[in-house]
Amino acid sequence: MPFQHANHLPPTPLPPSPSPASPPSPPIPFRASSHTSPHPHLLLASTGSVATIKLPLILSALSHYNLSIRLLLTPSSLAFLQSQSPEQPPLASLLSYPNVDGIHLDADEWSPPWTRGAPILHIELRRWADAMLVAPLSANTMAKMVAGLSDNLITSVLRAWDTTGAIDGTAEGKERTRTQGGKKRVWVAPAMNTAMWGHPVTGRQMAVLRGEWGEEVGGWVRVLGPVEKGLACGDVGAGAMVEWGEIVREVVEGLGLVRKDGGEGGGKSGQREAGEDGKQEGKGEVNGTGQG
Repeated sequence: MPFQHANHLPPTPLPPSPSPASPPSPPIPFRASSHTSPHPHLLLASTGSVATIKLPLILSALSHYNLSIRLLLTPSSLAFLQSQSPEQPPLASLLSYPNVDGIHLDADEWSPPWTRGAPILHIELRRWADAMLVAPLSANTMAKMVAGLSDNLITSVLRAWDTTGAIDGTAEGKERTRTQGGKKRVWVAPAMNTAMWGHPVTGRQMAVLRGEWGEEVGGWVRVLGPVEKGLACGDVGAGAMVEWGEIVREVVEGLGLVRKDGGEGGGKSGQREAGEDGKQEGKGEVNGTGQG
């Protein structure tokens, strides 16, 4: 058979083209109206402090109550929840607590890309919430909160908070969750180095949080702590986050929570409750993986 040049070889049939893969379905945007419940709604936010490792203990104690929780975390707080130790479990494991209904990160504010008519996440979260707890509140986030900056999801929710009580109103049966002035409360639990806590700028910021926005003067903010103790950096002094059991007690009493077993909400300390097994199969979702 004579040699055939490549240009004259019979064409090789091409394999059939695979069907194009369907694009992944975009996440369903969060709407407050689609996630209502008769139980109080709590936004629990953690910022960049080592005290973030107390978050699982707080969640475990609150798991005994009829309460719906959505977690908000800054990128820096995520560094403390990466399976480093038993007290620092992976982020997704927080969904194993039965009343944690979702985790929201910075990237969720822009995923999927916004279009006209789509919900605005930080506004929807504020509408959904009966109260917000920021524990720990880092020096950085404290400064942003007081200055009104809104460069991440947590600070955007704080900036858009209904500080008058006239925008979101009070749902029937939720009256006990409000301050005496009818406002939705924001608890903050500062946590920082002793030198940071003693800095003059911190004093000015606390004057705003307590003296101008404080619940005691008719506002919406309740400051918890800090306390004096040995810090993670090795210093001993003021600036540590208040004991997590005290935080749990404040939330239970402030929201008028009822235990699932029918007991009184304030009858046990947070420390005793967290010693019980409060984990079940989770039903929530991590709504993003943003590191911004």
